[in-house]
Amino acid sequence: MKKRLVLLLILGISAIKAQSTAQPAKDSVRVKQEVVVFGKGLPFFLNDRTATLQVFDISQNRALPIRSVNEALSFVPGLDLRQRGMQGIQGDLSIRGGTFEQNLMLVNGFKLVDPQTGHHALNLPVLLTNVHSIEVYKGSGTRIFGQNAMTGAVNFVTQPAKSYGANMQLYGADFGGLGFQSTVNAPIGKLRQSVSFGYDKSNGNWYNSDHSNQQVFYDAVLPLKKKHELKALLGYTDRAFGANGYYSNAFPDQWESTQMAMAGISHQVSLTKLTLLTKASLRTHRDEFRLIRNDPSFYTNKHWSEVITLEETGKLSTKLGTTGFGGECRVENLNSSNLGQRQRTYVSGFIDHTLKLFQQKLILVANVHYFNLAMDTMNYHKILPGVEVAFMPVSTLKIFGNIGKSYRAPTYTELYYQDPSNLGNPKLAPEYATNAELGASWTFTWGQAVSGSKESYKSRISIDAAVYRRNTSNMIDWIRSTTSVPNPWMPVNISNVIFTGVETNVSYRWNGSGVIMLRELSLGYNYTDANHQFQDALFMTQSRYAFSGLRNQLVGRMTVNLSRWVTLSAAYRGIDRVGGNAYSLVDVKLAIHANRSVTLFGEGNNVLNTKYIEAGYVQMPGRWWKAGLQINLSDN
Repeated sequence: MKKRLVLLLILGISAIKAQSTAQPAKDSVRVKQEVVVFGKGLPFFLNDRTATLQVFDISQNRALPIRSVNEALSFVPGLDLRQRGMQGIQGDLSIRGGTFEQNLMLVNGFKLVDPQTGHHALNLPVLLTNVHSIEVYKGSGTRIFGQNAMTGAVNFVTQPAKSYGANMQLYGADFGGLGFQSTVNAPIGKLRQSVSFGYDKSNGNWYNSDHSNQQVFYDAVLPLKKKHELKALLGYTDRAFGANGYYSNAFPDQWESTQMAMAGISHQVSLTKLTLLTKASLRTHRDEFRLIRNDPSFYTNKHWSEVITLEETGKLSTKLGTTGFGGECRVENLNSSNLGQRQRTYVSGFIDHTLKLFQQKLILVANVHYFNLAMDTMNYHKILPGVEVAFMPVSTLKIFGNIGKSYRAPTYTELYYQDPSNLGNPKLAPEYATNAELGASWTFTWGQAVSGSKESYKSRISIDAAVYRRNTSNMIDWIRSTTSVPNPWMPVNISNVIFTGVETNVSYRWNGSGVIMLRELSLGYNYTDANHQFQDALFMTQSRYAFSGLRNQLVGRMTVNLSRWVTLSAAYRGIDRVGGNAYSLVDVKLAIHANRSVTLFGEGNNVLNTKYIEAGYVQMPGRWWKAGLQINLSDN
């Protein structure tokens, strides 16, 4: 025992000495990586964050065995992606034990709000070939994003290159799988622009689980003089899929088709002390659902939604700190064969003030958010405050904490949907939550990277940890009676649910040279405990979502260079949900780099052949394989 203590002491002293004498990389002193804040769209430095914010860089994660940006989310600790089909054709995302309705998706800061249902939130037009990074914000997102970001938000960032280039990939897979993605950058003068196309299809892993998916995306950035900048995007996705087990196990011939189109334009002016950003966007969504695929007359629902959003945000820098402000106006329309013709108007505004003290080592933020939601004969409005703090005692360590209020209004499906098994509740009220978080982030880099690496460091170790608590009142959940007949599912505002959790992530990255070496290793763990405080009348019921949240999650990844041209990656996901069976998934990928531009790859998904269900009654595929080609003719 004494020898072990002496050894640990020597190792500890060596680590301290190494940290004090090592040559820090440029970004280890102050991380000057600009990150687009989702709802605002205004950039800020990553080191200025006061809450858990993870940036998933696509270029640094190409070794993962994924073919869609949706699938990438399943490798972020704290995110629970429940897919109903292959290749991310449809999936529900929850953050830190929340429901799939309680988070917000964005593309370049433009909100993808679906008033019909959160099941369509991940109908995205972006592709792996054109997404630069995925920004994941966990916790109360109301201050930044407003409505829907009750447990957090996810922003998919694209960046048209300044030079000509192309990025494409082609693959084939088991179950008749085939996919193609391509992004072409074609700048004209100062105009940076890219256009992307994607297609994938599969015959499915079991009866009536085939799918096809098409995506088109255009992105443009145009600087105007020195202080003005215009951005624009257009996106479209068309999906059709056999929906066996998606919403019911009584009808195996269910079928669904969805089309989503979005357009957005923004103008930013940056003056000496004032920055203003004006955004306008339109999102339309069409959904057709059949209970019997080849007999639409038996039972068919058709929904068409339209969301128009106008936003104005800004920040003013003075000697007293930085003041952020903004407002949003949104109109949500729906024309549905089941839900009727609906319209509601959402107006919100916020103001926050950031104060930096002690040479920017201490950051204090106070904020307040106001919203007004008018729908039918109801009108809801409330003021929601928040406080955030961050402290950097040394350049490599950040400690942060925050507490704030968040909310979400019910969807039209929750309010008005009707079928033999489900009955909407037009008396539903918004749900609210008080979110609190305490966390820390430590990053240490050393050495000089080899020539050609985008990072300045040779090695990096990062440790992130956070504890969180979310007290949800008026939480919306679908329940049904266990004693009466008939007993349709109906959404209600249950009394109170308290979520308490801890989240950790440790990662190591090496940018050196070598024939056989460990390139990357990471391990993340998330635990969430849900304490439900039901009303007395709700005890004799079944719950659809309250007892199905994520409880334990373990995510591990490893990438090894087998030679200068061959890379092997393995990824592990261990999932344990409340009320469900725990399961483990292992995926592998072997990549052969013919040169800097061409890569051949083979992937194995679920190589342990685990039988599991993530959502609904859909049996996910067992062991299956993919192989393909990736060509990158650009600097990205």
